[in-house]
Amino acid sequence: MKLVVGLFLMLYAAERLVETFWKRPKLPGKIVSAYSLPCILTAYLAFYLTVLWDWHSMDDAEISIFGLIAGVTMVMISIIGRNWSIRALGPWHSIHIEIREQHVLVQSGPYRYIRNPYYLSNIIEAVGLPLIVKSGWAFMVVGLVYLPFLIHRLVAEEIALESKFKANFVRYRTRVPSLIPTLRNRILATEARESE
Repeated sequence: MKLVVGLFLMLYAAERLVETFWKRPKLPGKIVSAYSLPCILTAYLAFYLTVLWDWHSMDDAEISIFGLIAGVTMVMISIIGRNWSIRALGPWHSIHIEIREQHVLVQSGPYRYIRNPYYLSNIIEAVGLPLIVKSGWAFMVVGLVYLPFLIHRLVAEEIALESKFKANFVRYRTRVPSLIPTLRNRILATEARESE
């Protein structure tokens, strides 16, 4: 079972690298808070290496079927969420916080329900991976290093979007929650779709 978990972690690392650095059509823009990308990548690498270390240190008897199923499910949900977000953003997607001259405030796809579905997907992943290998250390790295950088980046991005879109972003922020979809928001999104 440990070998299967290791294979999953390696395949997931490959998927994550491709997803993050794949060359997609995009429009050039002004990078804001350029330091945030190396910070978040370093924090993620520390987190993922901790998961791999704990996988390497465990034996088959330590693998929890519940943790494995829950963790893999969360990781799969995170892949779906991130890729849905990337598709919805289209050429506006960037691994940087990047604002373009002709930037469009995307409010379709998962952005109808929450403003930061990409970040939510990363948080789900950050809970799922440590569950797979029962890693208390990885949860600590997530809580003390990765999540603070992720939240800082989310805030920096929203400040940049508000600076670009002004009142339109403020209305969007008032109408759509940041990370956790609500029933009220879902009803409003459904009504908006039906009126189109």
